[in-house]
Amino acid sequence: MEKSKDELLDGMMELTPADPFPDEVFYKIFEIEDIVERTRYIEGMKTRARQLKRISEFNSTLKAFFQDYAQKMKETGNKTAFTGQPVELECGQWRANDLGVTMQRFDNKGMPVIINACTHPILPMEILKNVDTGDERIRLAYFKYGEWRQVTVGRDVCADNNAIVKVLSKIGIEVTSENSKALVRYISDCVGHNPAKLEPKKSINRLGWAGNEFMPYADDIVYDGDERFNAVFKNIRQEGSFDAWKDHCSVLRKNKIVRMAFAASAASPLLSLVNALPFVFHIWSGDSGTCKTVAVMAAMSIWGDPKMGGLLKTMDNTQYFYMESAAFLRSIPFAGDELQTVKDRWTTNYDKLIYRLTEGIMRGQGKASGGVKETMTWCNSFLFTGEEPITKQNSRAGSKNRVIEIEIESKLLEDGNYSVSVLEENHGFAGKMLVDYLRGTETRKLKEEYKRLFDSMCKLDTTEKQAMAMSCILVADRILTELIFTDEIPLTIADVKEYLRSANEVDVAERSYQAVLNWIAKNPVRFQNPNGTDSLNKGEVWGRIDEDEEHPEKPPVAVINKDVLCEFLEKTGFDYAAISKKWAEKNRLVKNTQGKFVHQTKVHGIKASYLKINMEPDADEDGFTAVDNDQIRLPFD
Repeated sequence: MEKSKDELLDGMMELTPADPFPDEVFYKIFEIEDIVERTRYIEGMKTRARQLKRISEFNSTLKAFFQDYAQKMKETGNKTAFTGQPVELECGQWRANDLGVTMQRFDNKGMPVIINACTHPILPMEILKNVDTGDERIRLAYFKYGEWRQVTVGRDVCADNNAIVKVLSKIGIEVTSENSKALVRYISDCVGHNPAKLEPKKSINRLGWAGNEFMPYADDIVYDGDERFNAVFKNIRQEGSFDAWKDHCSVLRKNKIVRMAFAASAASPLLSLVNALPFVFHIWSGDSGTCKTVAVMAAMSIWGDPKMGGLLKTMDNTQYFYMESAAFLRSIPFAGDELQTVKDRWTTNYDKLIYRLTEGIMRGQGKASGGVKETMTWCNSFLFTGEEPITKQNSRAGSKNRVIEIEIESKLLEDGNYSVSVLEENHGFAGKMLVDYLRGTETRKLKEEYKRLFDSMCKLDTTEKQAMAMSCILVADRILTELIFTDEIPLTIADVKEYLRSANEVDVAERSYQAVLNWIAKNPVRFQNPNGTDSLNKGEVWGRIDEDEEHPEKPPVAVINKDVLCEFLEKTGFDYAAISKKWAEKNRLVKNTQGKFVHQTKVHGIKASYLKINMEPDADEDGFTAVDNDQIRLPFD
């Protein structure tokens, strides 16, 4: 029969100097929950020990017993006992119930001390290990304001007494500088005592390819993304009827431009598989009501809800937002509407934006707390709409190379509003089908198909990057017709070659040269002698046009003031130093006797620095100069 406290104390007085203190005297300490009562009991035992003149022996035995008891608690331990807890965990010496998380310890004098870790239920429920970085995050469940809530933080937060206060106190968890150390210890003990229940799960904070898996369709990877992108993540889903979506999109795809938009969207997860680069697919029209936005919405309905703010974003955002979004999507296309809304941020053209997006990597940035942020990368397609071209006459070759740009000259769809309603009600089925197809197909075969198209396209008057983007579009279109739109015939190179830029269109040296010819043609009087009897020039003199009268078959030479020419090139976005070497390679600059391109000579009696440009435009059979698709006769006669 179990003895009471008083019986145990009375029994101590019957001990002889040779009798050891009975274990049950000490075990009783841990059965008393009331702190005041427990303290009185311990003091009573010490009083009896003093009376026996064995107080020193008693204190040593009491201390050893406390240490032994603490070790046994570590080995056996308590379990969390929160009402409605998401998981039951071994928690060692901690008492974890609806009143909070506490631990009883004893000081050097054997007096019990209560350590408070948290005044409300809290426990780790899941550990997530990022498949990209290997970093671990921990998902905490806590009961506050009448309900269980969750928060996911880095393991470093739960291991730092200061960080845990800064992060968790913001969301209402009762942690201060007083109890932070205990809370850190409690979480660590729960994790350490439950290796099976809290075995790290693979997680990812983005979408797209992760090895052979693809988010959000992977079954064994947990999504752990930034809440800023929750709207995008939640909109990549299946909704409505696949047949309704397919039937309506089959009608929309009768328009070739809309069909190419579908293929540009579907090409996004293909890029990394065939080692292609990100590209921009831009459709534009100066007129409203052409349904260009609806066409992009239809293309994005492959993946989920294409509504504005979901998978379709307004372009009125910062450059950093575009890159962050691209890194989050990773292999899923980025769709942006109304490009011209960001025109003021790029004074001359959109080259910087195009370069940043199609490079596929974010430049390193430092953290406010020190160190460097994780480098963000992506390999996807970009679908844009606008009221103007995304590249200009003065755009660099790299920009024009990376863009498939199509002007819309007529309405793409019959009833845009009806299409929007159908697409918002039915979407998201084709994305998973496409990914499953790519996962089940040998990458080697995809690469071979892509390479055949690429090699054939490179034989045309275009560039490798243009061929790269368009080849991916054709492969994606073939997959869509094989998987879903089985009544259609895949697009061919002949169907799309009209949308490829020619090598001359991309070549910045060629475009700048043609711009100079146009400039001369528009300002013939600036090259006349102002002192001539028939001269119309009453202002600036820019140079002269020299023609070889003895050899009229030779093209004329424009002798142009160097400062005037460089000023014109700068205004139009070209750099003379960058293009002069290529002009020289094509024999468009005439050298002086010292082999230099700058001539110190007189023009109409005025000596200055001049450049001599061979005027060698391509001419048609009627003798007209072909400049930017316009036929302009140079008026030098």
